[in-house]
Amino acid sequence: MKLAKSYSLLNFLNRSHSPAFRHGVGGAAWAGTLAVTGRPSIAHLVRTQFVDDETKYGFRLAGWVLRRGWPGIETVTDDFFDFTLGAEPADLEALEAFIAHRRRALPEHLWRADDLFVRAARIHAQLDAGARDIEDLRADFRAHADALLPLISSAHGGRRAATGEREGDFSVDDARTALGDLAAALPVRQWRWYVISGTFLGVVREGGFLAHDYDIDVGVTHDPEHPEVLDAMVRALERAPRFVVKKLDDAQTVVETAPGRYAVERAPALVKLIHENGINVDVFVHHRDGDRLWHGSSIHRWENSVFDLAEYTLAGVDVLGPADADRYLTENYGDWRTPVTEFNCTTGTPNLVISRSFRSVALFLTRLAHFAHGDPGEYARLRATLVADGMVRDEDGVLRLERDI
Repeated sequence: MKLAKSYSLLNFLNRSHSPAFRHGVGGAAWAGTLAVTGRPSIAHLVRTQFVDDETKYGFRLAGWVLRRGWPGIETVTDDFFDFTLGAEPADLEALEAFIAHRRRALPEHLWRADDLFVRAARIHAQLDAGARDIEDLRADFRAHADALLPLISSAHGGRRAATGEREGDFSVDDARTALGDLAAALPVRQWRWYVISGTFLGVVREGGFLAHDYDIDVGVTHDPEHPEVLDAMVRALERAPRFVVKKLDDAQTVVETAPGRYAVERAPALVKLIHENGINVDVFVHHRDGDRLWHGSSIHRWENSVFDLAEYTLAGVDVLGPADADRYLTENYGDWRTPVTEFNCTTGTPNLVISRSFRSVALFLTRLAHFAHGDPGEYARLRATLVADGMVRDEDGVLRLERDI
């Protein structure tokens, strides 16, 4: 049975679960993964996600194993999943062996895209361990990317079957409660946080939360001269009784520090909160770069013109948001006045800038490969984005890796 993506499903996956649930489901996932892959390291990796209360990631990883393994079962559409997150070097070896074993049973673009994820993860693991000379790994990564690109360029797949419009099942009551508790934990006049992205779109266009949303998006502006302010905000959130700080994410950029020498520059990017009712609140850290204000994650980066803040009201809660709403929303969505029920944060955001990292290249080439074999419209939009951003170049219809990474 294939599950439809919905707010209710994500709400369940986001919640904290009892030790009995975590260990019970984790044990079942371990046994199932071992039966499918034959590799204890991968089974342990899957089980660990559930035991550590990373239920959402655990189910995504188990779903990837079912899709790639001999069952060939697609439990949920999750085409762009990076299954290497949290994997140790021994896990990466096991994952690479599993992919190689399944090569003949999978479409070539799928296993090549998965193989590229593993190679990206291996490079980042080396950089995180302090390695600086990664030229051999880099050349290997580029060679495998170049092997994937012709499969993308020559794809002629038909349009993927329509999945139908998603029901607008976002719980406004839960969102209102979570927003109010956020305002209590971080008084807006003191911390100057502001609603952004889809949450701000709901304020301006709908006068409330979007019915087809999944979470709450807010932003804070980082002051590099006072990094202690961000640390204090995280501590205040950790003390908030109705929230769990689920994740602290950095924006990652691979830079060449000297000829043939590389390092990863990091900047605080995201504080992921889970309210006790299951609502996810993403607090994006915004950084000023000249006349631009950017935010993102370890893979994505979105840029806006620097904006002033104005006062708004959302679900009875006083909040801040970009003062020039039309400019902000146009930069984010283009035609923001026309409602959509299915939104892709990669192809639906004109202000997307691809992060310079191996994981980011692997992810976006994987997305392009999937679209090339199933959704011509999304493929054309993402291809144009990657060409304009300088990740790939178009040589008479054939894509080549452009970015010097």
